[in-house]
Amino acid sequence: GDIMAYNQMLQNTIEGVKAIARTDLCVLDTDANIIASTMNIPAEYRESAMAFAESPAEIQVVAGNQYFKIFDSGQLEYIMLVRGDTDDIYTIGNKGTYYFQKHHQGKVNSEFSELNASLDFNEVVKLVGELSAMYINKEIGSIKIVYTEFVNNLTFTPRIVTLLPIDTNEFENIELTKKYTVFEPSPEEVLDSLIPMYLQAVIYGYLVESVTSENASRRTSMENATDNAEELTEQLLLKYNQARQTAITNEVSEIVAGANAQ
Repeated sequence: GDIMAYNQMLQNTIEGVKAIARTDLCVLDTDANIIASTMNIPAEYRESAMAFAESPAEIQVVAGNQYFKIFDSGQLEYIMLVRGDTDDIYTIGNKGTYYFQKHHQGKVNSEFSELNASLDFNEVVKLVGELSAMYINKEIGSIKIVYTEFVNNLTFTPRIVTLLPIDTNEFENIELTKKYTVFEPSPEEVLDSLIPMYLQAVIYGYLVESVTSENASRRTSMENATDNAEELTEQLLLKYNQARQTAITNEVSEIVAGANAQ
C-alpha cells in the first residue's frame, strides 16, 4: 500500500512538472520497469535505460532522450528519462507546418500558416498579440523568428533573430541624447505601445523578405529550366537537320547512281 501511494505521488509530481515544463518524463527502476510516466515508452527506450544503468555515466543522451541516474545513499535507485521540446512553434507556410507537426514534440500552432500567401497585416497584429500576451505572462522566455534573408537574386541566407528580450549590447555604440524628454502619457505606457508596434513591423518585414526570397528562388529556377530547355531544343534541332541532310544526300546519291547505271 505504501509503495502504491508513493508511486501515485510520484506520478502526480511528474505530471505537474510536465504541465509547467511541457516535457515528458518517465521514472524507471534499475530493471527498466516503469514506475511513473507521462508518455508511452517504446521497448527501445527501456533497452537504452538498461544499458545506461549498467554504464558508468550519470547523464546520457540517446536519440534525443536524456537519461539521468537518481541515487539514494550512494545506491542507484531510479532512471529518469526526459523527452520533449519546450519551444512553442508558430509556423508560416505549408511545408514548415507539415515538418514540425510530424517531428516537433512541443506545441505547434498552424493558425497562421497561410500568412506567406495572404500577407495580411491584420493577421500579423493578431499573431503579435498572442506572442506578447504569452511573453508578458512569462509563459515563454523569449520570442525568436526564423526567416530567409534576401541578399541578392541568387543568394538567400536562413537567419534566426531574437525579437524579445532585446539585446542591450546592440546599443553600446549608440550616442544617447542628454536632452530632457517629456513623455505623454508616461514612458511605461509609451513603451507598452511601442513594443507591439515594433514586433508587428519587424515580423511583417521579415515575412515579406522571406516571400521575396522564395519568389526570387523560383524565378531563378524557372530561368535555368528555360535556358536548359532552349539549349536542348537547339541541340535536338541540329541533330534533326543533320539527319535530314544525310537522308537527302543518300536519296540524291541513289538517284544519281541509278541514272548512271542506265
